[in-house]
Amino acid sequence: MAKIKSKGTVFQVSVSSLLTAVAQLTDISFSGAEVETFDCTTLSTTDAGKEYSQTGYSEPGELSIGGFFDPSLHGTITSNITTPAEVDCAVVFADSTTWTFKSAGMSLDFTVAMSDGVKFTSTLTLTELPGW
Repeated sequence: MAKIKSKGTVFQVSVSSLLTAVAQLTDISFSGAEVETFDCTTLSTTDAGKEYSQTGYSEPGELSIGGFFDPSLHGTITSNITTPAEVDCAVVFADSTTWTFKSAGMSLDFTVAMSDGVKFTSTLTLTELPGW
């Protein structure tokens, strides 16, 4: 079973049509990808359990990144908030495995705390399933 080290993993976002690494990241988190289902339980269901079925759609989820904030390095994130556009993105793992996807939206939060550097988090809403 393969174990991929996290050191060396890079998140990239399109800048002038080139995938460019976002600097100073400390974490990348992917969540929310799922098969969409619906409750198909009927009044004639004889078992105690509810029944579910697939709709045929999948939810692509979100990708969150976090790290040390530098306005000069993270202008791509702020510019995508002020001028919304679909953006090409990728996560390149340390073993060179690459997940590509498009993002429809981005958020930006940052924290200033005593005894720490200025940190940020950004969440990207995926427009499609990643190219796993």
